[in-house]
Formats: sequence, structure tokens, C-alpha cells
Amino acid sequence: MKILITGGAGFIGSHLVEELIKIKENSLLVIDNLLTGKKTNLDFNHDFEFIVDELGSKESLEKIQNFNPDVCFHLAAQSSVVISVENPALDFEHNILQPIKLIQTLLKTDCKKFVFTSSGGTIFGEPEVIPTSETDFAGEPESPYGVAKKRLNELIEIMLDDSKISYSILNLSNVYGPKQDPNGEAGVVSIFANKFLNGEQPTIYGDGNQTRDYIFVKDVVSALILAAANNENLFLNLGTGVETSVNDLVSSMQKEFSSEIEPIYAEARKGELKRSVLNNSLAKEKLNWEPKFTLNQGMKKVFEWLKI
Repeated sequence: MKILITGGAGFIGSHLVEELIKIKENSLLVIDNLLTGKKTNLDFNHDFEFIVDELGSKESLEKIQNFNPDVCFHLAAQSSVVISVENPALDFEHNILQPIKLIQTLLKTDCKKFVFTSSGGTIFGEPEVIPTSETDFAGEPESPYGVAKKRLNELIEIMLDDSKISYSILNLSNVYGPKQDPNGEAGVVSIFANKFLNGEQPTIYGDGNQTRDYIFVKDVVSALILAAANNENLFLNLGTGVETSVNDLVSSMQKEFSSEIEPIYAEARKGELKRSVLNNSLAKEKLNWEPKFTLNQGMKKVFEWLKI
């Protein structure tokens, strides 16, 4: 099977590539602009084609059309809420315009499945129902990033409706795991773990009572692969259904490290939600999937990776 992975050198994308190359029958084309992705995330001892370029460039789109994929996993994105607030035009370019060009190109190929990683933590607005299901929209998202993700969800449905390509839109909760940049803006588990490992104080923005649904990257990858094998048009939440406050996350890490280091509290960041946890019952039903890693199990994997 010929498989296209956009954003394949990124955190989630590289874990997906790692799983897909285990199947010898797969032929992979991986595209990443390396703005946040890293070549070191990929194992080049395996046979796959890798392109460093913008997804929406003429060269990339021509390469995709010539590759003629059977399946496309679209993971490339501008993934920072903060950057989206500071530079909405950049967010719009990467999270709407380039994906539209990609879909237009795929419609010229023999592609049969389009799998998109959307954001369950932002598209629903400030949720009124917890855990939040796929139909529990409370209004518009709180950030340009969330608005762009929600609009792209809608555009995918419109552009691929009655086409030969079926889609799976997967709304991810807060994904964490090895390879997540501990020096970036996103990925609080990696950021905090790195701070504790280095004897530094983590910074909590706001009062720390804001909650998130933390899901381990391997659980996300297993769902992505299952979604690609499903011929239905799907709109599914991928999360654990477990709500954890930032304060509780820090407390768990303090126990793990036997540390007395206390966090620093700073002003809350604009566009962040107060509560976010996803109802994953529909994904369990449609994909016969459920997360296998608890937060403590996943954190241990992050600690092991950071120590290397």
C-alpha cells in the first residue's frame, strides 16, 4: 500500500511512520517542512522517501500526485495556540490553505482514505458537557488555532462528500510521549518532566486548576491506523475520558521524582480552555479501540526517553 504522511518528522507523525514501516508491503512518502519536526525523529535505516518542503509548494503537490497514494495521513500543522493568537495569518496558511491544496491534489489521484488529526482540545469551545462528545459544541473555539481546525474539519467534509475518498477526522486530546519537544510551547508533560529532571521549577500558567485529557502517543497511533482501514466517513474523539488538572499533573511528577520542587505560577495565557476532556465512546464503537496507557505509565516512558 502506498501511504502519504504529512508532518511525518513531527512528534506524532514520526511514531506513525515507525509503525507503518514495520509492514514490508507499505511504500511511504513522508513530507515535513522541519519547522518543528526533526529528522532525528526518523530512522533512515528503513526504506521510505522523505521530502523537506512546504506541503503546499508546487513541487510537493506534484510529488504527491506522482506518488499516487492509497491513503493519506495529514498531520502537518501549525500546532501552537500562542502563535495562532500572535500570527493568525501564519496559522491560516498552514492549517487551512495548504491542506485545501493537498485535498485538491489527492482528488486527482487514486487515494481512497484521508485521515486528519484535528484538535479535540480547542474545536468545541469552552465545553458545557464534560466529558465532551462529538456533538457537544458550546460555541466557537477560543483561539485562531481552534477556529482553523474547526473550519478545516468542515471543509474536509464538504470537499470529500460524494467523492471516492472517505475521511476520518480524529479530534485529539492532549497527546504526550517520547519525541515531544520539552523545550516547545506545547506538550506540558514533556516540558514539566524535563524541568524536574534538571532540578528546575516548572511554570504553571493560571491557577493550575485548568484540566486536560492526556493521551499517550502510541494509543493515538493505533487509532490512526485503525481509522485508515475503515471505509466510513468518521468524526471521532480520541482521548482517555480522564480529566486531570495541571496541579494534579505536577503533584504526580513530584511523587515520581521524590521532588520537593514547587511550580511557579504565571498569568494565564490567552485562548486557553479551563476544562477539556473527551468522551471516546464513539471511537471505541467504530474502531474497536481504547487507550491502553494510564498517565503514570505514559509519564514513565517520557522520563526514560528524556534520560537518554
